[in-house]
Amino acid sequence: MSGNSTEDDLVHRASLPPSAGDGRPNSLELTQSSQSCRSIPGAPEPSQLLGSDPSSDTPPMNKAARKQPKRTSYIPAFPKPSVPPPPPPVDLSEIASRENSANSSATVEFSGGNTILNFKCKIKSTPLGILKSANIELDLAEMVMRKVKDKDKPSVGIDVDRIVSTRIHAKNNTELDVQFMSDILGAPIQNKRYIFSGNEEAIRFQTHLDVMRASGAKLKQIFGELDKRNTGQISKHSLHKAMKENGMLTDGSAVEMSEAEKMIALADSDVSAGIDFVEFFRLFMFTPCITVHQALTEWRNKVALVQRKRTSSETANLGQQGIAGKGGGDMSKYDGSWVVGGEVIMNVVENVRYSFGSKARDNLNGDNHHWVGTLSVTNYRLVLQSHISGSQTAFTRHEVNEYFDRFDIPVNNIYSISKLDSSCVLIVCKDLRHILVSFEPNETFVQTLVGAISSLAFTSEGPKDTFAFSHALQAKNPKKKLDGLVNGWDLFQPMKEFERLGLVNSPHARFYRIWSDNFSLSDTYPLHFCVPSGMSESDIMLAAKFRSKCRMPAVSWRNKKNGAVLVRSAQPMVGLKSSRNASDEKLLNLYRVRGDPHNPLELEDPSTLYILDARKILAATGNQVQGKGTEIVANYAHAELVYCNIENIHVMRDSVNAVGQASTLQDQGELKGGFADHIKESLWLRHVQLVMKASVLAAERIELNDSSVLVHCSDGWDRTSQMSATCMLLLDPYYRTIEGFAILIEKEWLDFGHKFKDRHGQGSDKHPNERSPVFVQWLDTVHQLMHQFPTAFELNEELLVFVADHLHSCLFGTFLGNNAKERKELQLKEKTISIWTYVLSKRERFVNQAFKSDDKKILWPSTSIKKMILWERYFCRWDFECHPREGEGVKWRDDWGEKI
Repeated sequence: MSGNSTEDDLVHRASLPPSAGDGRPNSLELTQSSQSCRSIPGAPEPSQLLGSDPSSDTPPMNKAARKQPKRTSYIPAFPKPSVPPPPPPVDLSEIASRENSANSSATVEFSGGNTILNFKCKIKSTPLGILKSANIELDLAEMVMRKVKDKDKPSVGIDVDRIVSTRIHAKNNTELDVQFMSDILGAPIQNKRYIFSGNEEAIRFQTHLDVMRASGAKLKQIFGELDKRNTGQISKHSLHKAMKENGMLTDGSAVEMSEAEKMIALADSDVSAGIDFVEFFRLFMFTPCITVHQALTEWRNKVALVQRKRTSSETANLGQQGIAGKGGGDMSKYDGSWVVGGEVIMNVVENVRYSFGSKARDNLNGDNHHWVGTLSVTNYRLVLQSHISGSQTAFTRHEVNEYFDRFDIPVNNIYSISKLDSSCVLIVCKDLRHILVSFEPNETFVQTLVGAISSLAFTSEGPKDTFAFSHALQAKNPKKKLDGLVNGWDLFQPMKEFERLGLVNSPHARFYRIWSDNFSLSDTYPLHFCVPSGMSESDIMLAAKFRSKCRMPAVSWRNKKNGAVLVRSAQPMVGLKSSRNASDEKLLNLYRVRGDPHNPLELEDPSTLYILDARKILAATGNQVQGKGTEIVANYAHAELVYCNIENIHVMRDSVNAVGQASTLQDQGELKGGFADHIKESLWLRHVQLVMKASVLAAERIELNDSSVLVHCSDGWDRTSQMSATCMLLLDPYYRTIEGFAILIEKEWLDFGHKFKDRHGQGSDKHPNERSPVFVQWLDTVHQLMHQFPTAFELNEELLVFVADHLHSCLFGTFLGNNAKERKELQLKEKTISIWTYVLSKRERFVNQAFKSDDKKILWPSTSIKKMILWERYFCRWDFECHPREGEGVKWRDDWGEKI
């Protein structure tokens, strides 16, 4: 056994048992044995050690029974308390792993009623020093490691907070090096080697010493702050007072005093006497709290877990942290009121600890708030339900909103899942959450759980193996199931939209034609799109070939007052040879003259066609090396080219990750320069501003200059959609209604081929370089407009968040696939439910109460960076400190689906 010690890694890491296998399981049928707790013959259950479970056959120890002489012989090991299960913070996870290995001698004996442990060994002060036999005491009450001498000589002790590190020697695993600071100011760090009779005894000594030094000093300080009268006891009255002083209580009622009694009873059944430091230490030795408030919160969590155990018969049958599944328990016993159609509860894991963070230590250390509760695994999501409701903290100083009573993590929202150690799993979500979930240390269980969840989240079939198909199969005939509801798949009818815009069945319809060729021209374009009638079929074919991916200029919107059109496309295939295409030039000229080449007004005063290239000039010209590029305006009649300087998908991905890091971290001390500087340096608001500026420029040219506008980026499915959709929101109030907003997304994002599958990794963990928050960034742009014009939108902010969440959830079929052709091949209309079916069935949730339906004005927003604000409702919702307080009349609510 060997290892090296640093200040961040204070204890030696023992070898762990090998995993049960490398392959992923085919299902979540985990057995109870894969998460079984350690079993030592003759050892009492942890609930008996806590002395608070009335179902226990063994009565709790009274204080007299716990008193021991100063020197004791070896006492058989007892398991540590496991309620709540030991989280994996810093050093103590190492000890927990050590205990979980085959070396049962490493078990912490303080939890068995011992306050002083004796060890026989030999001591060497220097590498060449003389070996001296010695008796060593670890005194929990005084937090001292003491060398016991003869009766006539005083004992020599070292306070455990002076110990820097412990390390089992690499070559001889019976020898333990202990480094400690001298009590002489300025003296160098000293080292002593302790040589034991065997490796197990060396591990036993190291384990207990590390527990004392990792938790002891801080717990002693916290105990002193809770012991208000300095009596050496924490009474229920002093505990109640401390809870009130730390903002955890409201009016000090009898109910709240009862809570303090339950907390005392957790460590000692004699509530009237209170608890001493030894009892307090045993309660918290594996939860190294650093503040009084944190200790009180953890104490409350422990009580909730014990109460949960008493009231849940199935938990008692399964053990302290049992697993139920298709082969391991009856799922009907668990609360499944939240399940949606087609959802099946596959497993339930009791008594887990979870929090937001990225390191195992974040699950407890510092000010990082954490919860204890139950993990349910279904074929749609992971559900973490807290044992303590946020309603208990309402109107207190440290209020935690009821929003956090339940976390939903759709499996398709998982970006990655990894095992940090034998007790902790890190789940990174596409909505920027980093969730840590801790279990009792068990290498095999954690590895199996990670593999099982991965098999749900990352399928080999991609979108067609997502939950959306199971959701629709709740009835043999999904359409029959939706009787009485608006079918969201029928909401967007291209021909009706073309008619509304005056492109068909109107006096101006003769200038335009609808092209429909079953995706043969471009497999990423809509089934139906609009082009000028002056273009012959051969012209259209040739013009399409001159654009990247054959994504030719097509009409998005038409101004009924002046006839100007908003057109979108991909970049032209100019290349290094500055190629040109007569059909493409003819097409853009027809758009410039509003489809009428014989308009006399154009002969007298020619209008200008504005080409807005979303990219920077360097990026646009750089694409010429690949045979692409941007328009050479000299080849187009009366054309003007403007670069909008919007960055690419890779820059946006880095930017949103930086925002996520700043918004989700509860310990802002980890951010260099602080929260505001971190948001500023992410440049996210700058990117949103540039999308807004480009869109306003397009709206100005169409409305004020009576000119047609062409917008494009590289392939015309990312930044192009952002600009066209935002411009249409500014100019057309119809798109600000709930139905109109849905049609805008269907038309400009879905039909025109924004790559939702690639940008959001539907059912896959492949191609991470294709991921980008382009659509979420557009929703943020809409949020900016709603903030500047609070009465102009029928939809509210909750709808924006709902749409953003269900990009990843795969509950609905709407966003599956990359383009209209893929969606048709997947038969989504027949086999899945549209997100708009759900939205319109719950319409009252998504209505802005301040909306003025008679306000049809064009929106001219400020594009100043000073007006750009962080979208708190989306980015900051994972931090309970950012939620509206109880009594404000506003509550944030996430909707992950209900039965409809």
